[in-house]
Amino acid sequence: MSPLLTDKLTRTCMGQPSAMAGLGTYRPRRVVENLEIAQRFGIDEAWIESRTGIQRRRHAEPDESLVYMAAEAAREALAQARLAASDVDFILLSTTSNARQIPALAPAIARELGAGRAGACDLHAACAGFTYGIVQAMGLIGAGCARHVLVVAAERLSDITDPQNRDTAVLFGDGAGAAVISASDAPGFGPPVWGSDGAAEELFVLRPPVNQLAAHAPRPFIHMRGRALAHRFASLIPPVIHEALNVSCMTWEDVQAFVPHQANLRLIRQWSSALQVPAHVVTATAIIDDGNTSAASIPLAIDRLRSARAVKPGDLALLLGYGVGITWAAMVARLP
Repeated sequence: MSPLLTDKLTRTCMGQPSAMAGLGTYRPRRVVENLEIAQRFGIDEAWIESRTGIQRRRHAEPDESLVYMAAEAAREALAQARLAASDVDFILLSTTSNARQIPALAPAIARELGAGRAGACDLHAACAGFTYGIVQAMGLIGAGCARHVLVVAAERLSDITDPQNRDTAVLFGDGAGAAVISASDAPGFGPPVWGSDGAAEELFVLRPPVNQLAAHAPRPFIHMRGRALAHRFASLIPPVIHEALNVSCMTWEDVQAFVPHQANLRLIRQWSSALQVPAHVVTATAIIDDGNTSAASIPLAIDRLRSARAVKPGDLALLLGYGVGITWAAMVARLP
């Protein structure tokens, strides 16, 4: 990163600076193509892609638990950061799909990694969970409470997606991503722009299907009003993106990638056009191959860009998490 851009981030940094030191991901073995879902509902697979931009997604097998996927992604992130699990001071897990709710899963991830007595807790901010986790890690490091924080986002959305509900069955996939956030000489993040709107929580809820209401301990599934959510985000998000650049003293000319939560390809392309994202900025479209993986979508999308060599270490990316509830958090980040 150029000295000029380093100076821009330094001018907006408070407390001990931090940066992303390593990134890891895990994708389940099973690939679910559109054709499989289209045949289930008697629809054209092209309809699924035209509506969502998704061609395929991954579904976890029984042995690919949330803890297993999270730990695998975390190990890769730690290896890239050249750290041992014992170096980790705190583990933050963001997930929407922990069906048991209590106890938290983050301590189990610490156990699997051999992270000793590292602090650990779950964070629930839906699809904004990864960026919310980064902000929490920045705060812990900035306050001198930690030097290395592991931010993990893992989802088994197939567990809470009704296979007989066409509107949600086409959307969601499983997977995990993790980032090591470490104390750094030079800041690796701009100030976050985040917020919430609790007036729209009814647009996405978990409840059992109607035909299971009378069953004992029915399994809860996602029920969402997709069009209403898309309408809210369409107007809410562009000002957030502008502010995230402004508070970092940057413009689109300073960044190399735009990595929004992968909810819908049409929405991503709509924002890129409305925001006049220049040609040199690569926009993540991992939703094509991963589906909507909620909190895990941003690290999985960064991984896709790195694998395609569309970005390189030190590049700046504008990360945008937004989720139901409603929550959002955006920031400029230096990629590892």
